[in-house]
Amino acid sequence: MSLKVSAYFLGNLLKYLGLVMLVPGICSVIYQEDDLYVFLISGVITSVSGLIMEFSVKSWSDIREVDRKTGFMIVALTWIFASIYGALPYLLYGVFTNPADAFFESVSGFTTTGASVMTDVEIFPHGIMFWRSLTHWLGGMGIIVLAIAVLPRLAVGGMQLMGLESSGPTTEKLTPKIAETAKKLWGVYLLLTVLLIILLDIAGVPIYDAIIHAFGTIATGGFSNHNLSIGYYNSPYVEGIITLFMFLSGINFTLHYFMLRGKISNVYRNSELRFYIIVNVVLISVITLDLWNNIYPTIGESLRFSSFQLLTAYTTAGFSSVDFDTWPTLSKFILVIVMLMGSCAGSTSGAIKSIRILVLIKRGYREILKLIHPKRVIHLRLDGQVIDESAASSISSFVFLYLALFALSSCIVLGVEHVSIVTAISACAATFGGVGPGLEQVGPMQNYAFLTSFTKVYLSFLMILGRLELYAILVLITPSFWRK
Repeated sequence: MSLKVSAYFLGNLLKYLGLVMLVPGICSVIYQEDDLYVFLISGVITSVSGLIMEFSVKSWSDIREVDRKTGFMIVALTWIFASIYGALPYLLYGVFTNPADAFFESVSGFTTTGASVMTDVEIFPHGIMFWRSLTHWLGGMGIIVLAIAVLPRLAVGGMQLMGLESSGPTTEKLTPKIAETAKKLWGVYLLLTVLLIILLDIAGVPIYDAIIHAFGTIATGGFSNHNLSIGYYNSPYVEGIITLFMFLSGINFTLHYFMLRGKISNVYRNSELRFYIIVNVVLISVITLDLWNNIYPTIGESLRFSSFQLLTAYTTAGFSSVDFDTWPTLSKFILVIVMLMGSCAGSTSGAIKSIRILVLIKRGYREILKLIHPKRVIHLRLDGQVIDESAASSISSFVFLYLALFALSSCIVLGVEHVSIVTAISACAATFGGVGPGLEQVGPMQNYAFLTSFTKVYLSFLMILGRLELYAILVLITPSFWRK
């Protein structure tokens, strides 16, 4: 493991993150508000810190490759330090006086979780709220993926770093050069964002609001500049547009790229995508019927709210159009289940990912067939390819570890806080999976402000742990990692 390489990468990232912090200052100037100094000071502190780290490395020529241990260190430190420095605008402006609150909000932004400790988001300046949503957009596709795309020198060991940061069990190269792959992924990401902003603007959403909600939708983050989230607009058109783009954001971004290139066969043959579509159709239908029978008088209204809330939970976007905490138990149970599932690998979604669920289903079905035909050799297949047993075993281990940590975290929250079991379970599911709002005391019309500082910091750790898919963080706390 090389501290020199880690310092160089982290210094470069912080240097440019400081420059990005100046962007919300444009809102401060446009709206003539008093938060411009916040971004100037935060940007200078962050960039200077990055320059100090970068200059601590004598020469770039000394850095030729990134070994695996260093890769883990770079990825973990990138997200931790980005969250720490990202909290500066909140502290300097006085949004929070408690550093744990500022750190929680910053982590929630960069990890695209959308959980908040702000009790009234509508009282803060446009610049502060823009920074809050911009952290979503930066973290959605990945901080390191963005750095590799715009800083070719950081492409040394880039495939390994992208693999550690990206969601899902695989990372597919679209081109031989990793920097070009990163550029193409961010190109698709930017295209979807711009398209959504245009459509929301046409639907009558103010341009500032359109940008805020486009950042939250494409990144599947969920931060809004309104206390009622998307429910503020009470518009089936706005909800319909965002529902569509949440669905698109839950799809592997390499499939979007293939679609744009006309490689349709690569898209419709994808098993995970078909599974994702089927789950959406089936569960939306179930919730629609449940709401029609118990809450809403028409099936159209039931379909409107069920499709929005199912997708916002399944893709871990975290928006809300209604208070789904008042829904029947069956509907709420389904929402918690999909919070744990997550949508497709290679998307901006959090949680376990559909491809892992699909492999486990296939593996379970194979075990049933083996009971019937014990001498038959049955291979696991996905998209026509045989799944290696080690890969299938790795997926099973990941899901077990994810659920075990989720259960342990729920027990920890129950032990520290005086909350109901539903609140504790949904809080851990929502933060670990990157969803945001949970149920009861952390429901869509509530927030996480009432929790103790310990719990906020712990849930922040869960957000980063879930965003980096467990191993990139857990490996750092194993004794063997630090042995030479």
